Amino acid sequence: MIITFGSINVDFVYEVEDMPQPGQTLLAKGFRTESGGKGANQALAAARDGAEVVMVGAVGNDGLAEIGLQNLTSATDISRVSRVSEPTGSASIHIDAKGRNMIVVAACANLVASSDAVEENLLQRANVVLLQMENDIVEVEKLIRRVSATKAMSILNLAPAYSLAEEVLSLCSLVVVNEDEAEALSGWLGCGSSAAALSVRLGTGVLRTLGGDGAEACVEGKDIRVAALPIDVKDTTAAGDCFVGVLASALDRGLSLEAAMQRASVAAGIACSRPGSQSSIPSAADTDGHPGLAVTLA
Repeated sequence: MIITFGSINVDFVYEVEDMPQPGQTLLAKGFRTESGGKGANQALAAARDGAEVVMVGAVGNDGLAEIGLQNLTSATDISRVSRVSEPTGSASIHIDAKGRNMIVVAACANLVASSDAVEENLLQRANVVLLQMENDIVEVEKLIRRVSATKAMSILNLAPAYSLAEEVLSLCSLVVVNEDEAEALSGWLGCGSSAAALSVRLGTGVLRTLGGDGAEACVEGKDIRVAALPIDVKDTTAAGDCFVGVLASALDRGLSLEAAMQRASVAAGIACSRPGSQSSIPSAADTDGHPGLAVTLA
């Protein structure tokens, strides 16, 4: 079972030919609203890949809350999602003709989500606890410390890249970063930005996603590298969250880290080939049936 403590947002998505520049007004080619938030995206990706997922977070008492929760309601246990006075979190997402995105997030209710909602009995049942950085950092740190005293694996997606104490990072079973986040982390730690360099410095497992170049990891001195799925990119918005969620699902059911990374890479590739945020996240059947999975496992 996976516990996801994380953000729940509503995405306002604008499709543009090129990204706006300072002072510039552009007409969007299209617009839509979608359920989003790193925590919700990753929880949904894990659930669609077959995992039992408990979502822990907060939404407002407003009209956006139901949009934020609509996909999670049927796929995960949302009984520990609190209703608070602050507005539901939201994000403004611009996607250009090349599938690249620029995102601005308003955390709002996510910043008052409490890790105390993860009661001790639930924590003792978990195989994986999945966290990101769109909630109050104090609450994230508290939960990491609690997980470190259990049998559960803690996976921290250091996104966005806010500084955490080195001691707290070292308590995580696996720290997941993209290239920009790895650069920021390496600057704080005073070491290289590769998965191996970060892993040695922290004394724990580190996984670095590399976009079209796949992903690399280093755990207990063992280096792992997997390729990305060659695809026609339509929208990269949910790719990173899809990777992390499917990775957690695969590890939850006992796959090796390398096999989990290969599965996650294929799922993220499928997500990139589809428009949308949560709507782009594949099911387990989608991933199982994709020819790319056989290639990565060969």
